Amino acid sequence: MADNFISRSATGTGSAAAVYTVPTANLASTPPVQPTTAVIKGIRLSNQTGGAVTTTVSVFDNSNSDLEIPLFKESLADGSEKEILTEAVPFIMEQADAIKILGTGVTILISIMEIK
Repeated sequence: MADNFISRSATGTGSAAAVYTVPTANLASTPPVQPTTAVIKGIRLSNQTGGAVTTTVSVFDNSNSDLEIPLFKESLADGSEKEILTEAVPFIMEQADAIKILGTGVTILISIMEIK
């Protein structure tokens, strides 16, 4: 098994959009995609839009009938930053699970350890 530390970032829009999706295994592809588990180590939000923005961050659980679990939903003031997940409280994601953001102009940074 190999551990890879990666980060993903994006800027939210007016509709929920996936920022990170755990890779789905495909051993027949070239190169093969190994089964992957992701440990989410941190999620940070930043609002530099010039006004307050209602922001939602959620986890899409593909293995549970497409269940979407809200992690964070509140208004972020202009110029504010918010750590909504820290290393002290990581969580696990499986193949095809995703983290989504909704919040026009809000930037998200996710710290991830992928285990393959």
